[in-house]
Amino acid sequence: MLLSIFIVTVLPLSGYVMGKLAFQAGLGVKRWAVVGLLLGPAGYPLLNTYKRFAMKKASVKGSSQFQC
Repeated sequence: MLLSIFIVTVLPLSGYVMGKLAFQAGLGVKRWAVVGLLLGPAGYPLLNTYKRFAMKKASVKGSSQFQC
């Protein structure tokens, strides 16, 4: 019973929230929404790590500007 409630409520909500966060960060929305649907809240640290690495890759060393 508890597992079915988790699957019906938490996983779709996680997919929606992670898709929204990915959109705000400029990442692939579908990819992160699917990760949220499959992993649930456990995918959130993965999203934060990927977002941080993407920001680090886009920034120029020794400067606070971003490459275009």
